[in-house]
Amino acid sequence: MNKLQKLFSIIAFSVVCLSACETTEITTPLPPTNPVPVADGTLSVEFTNQPNTGTPTINAATGDAVTVSLLIKKTATSSRPKSLEIYVATVPDVRGTRFLDPISLRNRDEQTKTIEYTISQTSGKVYMYFDVIDNDNKISRKFLIINITSQGQVALWKDVTLGAQSNVLGSRVAAATGDVYPVCDLEENMKYVDITYAALGSPTALPTLISNPQRATEGLRTTASASSGCEGLNTGGGTPTYFALAPNSVNFNDADDAILNGLMVSNTAPQKINVEAGKIYMFLNSLGKKGLIIVHEVVPGVAGTIRMDIKVQK
Repeated sequence: MNKLQKLFSIIAFSVVCLSACETTEITTPLPPTNPVPVADGTLSVEFTNQPNTGTPTINAATGDAVTVSLLIKKTATSSRPKSLEIYVATVPDVRGTRFLDPISLRNRDEQTKTIEYTISQTSGKVYMYFDVIDNDNKISRKFLIINITSQGQVALWKDVTLGAQSNVLGSRVAAATGDVYPVCDLEENMKYVDITYAALGSPTALPTLISNPQRATEGLRTTASASSGCEGLNTGGGTPTYFALAPNSVNFNDADDAILNGLMVSNTAPQKINVEAGKIYMFLNSLGKKGLIIVHEVVPGVAGTIRMDIKVQK
């Protein structure tokens, strides 16, 4: 686990606003004890890594890094999204405290936005409101409740499929959320990408799990292609992830936070590893979180795919 932080004081955002974006107005938030304002917008706002029916509730322990992704879409009755505001309260039905200034969104009809924070509260509940404001200043909202527990939590994502470098499928995933990012959403969410896939080597290209910064070292492209719709957008950089083959004693299904924490993988391991179907691999990301990957299926070649399950510490 990371060192304890002030409650939710660490939020990591990677925000990019293209020249077509509108300037986000920084308004004074309502007092924290005021009622939550009415959400009058009609944008489509969905969690990608939480349930979207009812009020999703998750568990998190002190020191856990909780990562939340939103898929935001313009609808026939809304204008384009303009900004995202996030509020946190420790009692229900009040406005709560706003984090930082409003976060500018890209001037697009559809986009994924990922946020991350670290918990220091030791008990009770946290109520989070994700308010997406459109260009008509209407609010569309998602709501999340976090139960504070004593047990460190893990995230599990099943049947994650990535495409190799010549495949149309996304090649990069955030282990914390299970999001496979479209190329056009990569730049502003790059810090969350910790696992990518490519087929490397000659004359036989081998299936390889690889960190995003290592891709440039291997000669893979670091800008979006013309066919993506966002030609020239940066897809390079990001944070390192380290990989190793898991020992035979590791059982993927039984691995909890304590077992993951004890995995013998460190930042001296390589940032790439050749993989095979049926085997289990360990990884360590830049946040110090450890995880496991079990590979179910590999379609070989630079136009091939990999299908896998991912389990990682929160």
